[in-house]
Amino acid sequence: MTTSTSSRGALILAGGRGERFWPWSTPERPKQLLPLASGGRTLLAATFQRALQLMPAERIVIMTNAALVAACERECPGAIVVGEPMGRNTAPAIAAAAAFFGDSDAFAVLPSDHAIDDEAAFVADFDRAFTLAAREPLLVTFGIKPTSPETSFGYIQRGAALSDRVHRVARFTEKPDLARAQEYVAGGQHAWNSGMFVWGKRTFMQALSVGRPAVAEAFAGMSFRRGDERAFEAAIGQVFSTVESVSVDYAVLEVAPNVVTIEAAFDWDDLGSWSAWARRQPVDARGNVTWGDAVPVDCERCVIVGDGAPTAPMGLQDMVVVTTPQGTLVCRREDSEQVRRVTEAVRARKGRP
Repeated sequence: MTTSTSSRGALILAGGRGERFWPWSTPERPKQLLPLASGGRTLLAATFQRALQLMPAERIVIMTNAALVAACERECPGAIVVGEPMGRNTAPAIAAAAAFFGDSDAFAVLPSDHAIDDEAAFVADFDRAFTLAAREPLLVTFGIKPTSPETSFGYIQRGAALSDRVHRVARFTEKPDLARAQEYVAGGQHAWNSGMFVWGKRTFMQALSVGRPAVAEAFAGMSFRRGDERAFEAAIGQVFSTVESVSVDYAVLEVAPNVVTIEAAFDWDDLGSWSAWARRQPVDARGNVTWGDAVPVDCERCVIVGDGAPTAPMGLQDMVVVTTPQGTLVCRREDSEQVRRVTEAVRARKGRP
């Protein structure tokens, strides 16, 4: 059994702040709205373009921060963009967006801040996932073959094999310590949890009613159509103010018995740092990655961004130097995953939460 595009949909989650790309990322222009994807596209626009290969724009819902609705509409023309009144994590966001789809529909859940370049493999894997979700009441996840013992990712332990690259899920583990992550990579039975899913609306809501019945009940019976976005935002505003903030991993996936995983054939990177982004970019003769008005002088293996002003470091090696109207960042490439500490320090100095 296969699914037609009229019974498919997608939810793109676009509400994150992306603080690890400070000072380029700001609350007004978070990570997903930065030109970090291939070809200088924003990550959100690239995610939307991938989704368009699976279904038409009118079947794609974007859930975002209320202040980012206009920006997301510009990046995703023709999509349905809904502004969340407040952040309530992924389980409530997915339950709210499910109100757009029919009970017999299946929809994908796609984070908006991942880098994927092999679009043909992506489409083939998601076609397969939609077929699985249409054939059986399954919650389909995508596992990424780990290349290193990352401690910032969740892991999926594979269970019984169902078919080529498709397994039952034995267990989810959130962000293990280094020793455990090393065991997972060496053992060959674990994959990184990509945070991308495909499931039938009915299947998801039934699983949510078991894992978090109060959350499922809060959204039961809700529906909306294109053109009703602002009224729907007002309706979910009342729900979001009272519903539990919980991730879909905790609310559904870690307790449901019908979860399967596809070992992804496509490339994937969550671009969690300046260094991670630089690994996917072209380099000059001395290994530097540059963007915008960047002029490296006698530099090697540096990441240099000049947005709104010239950035011209001299004599540096393995450094990140970013200049924007919002601020300037200078750090070692090896420390770029710790940039969130900088954003916290800047907010504290300004007295912001």
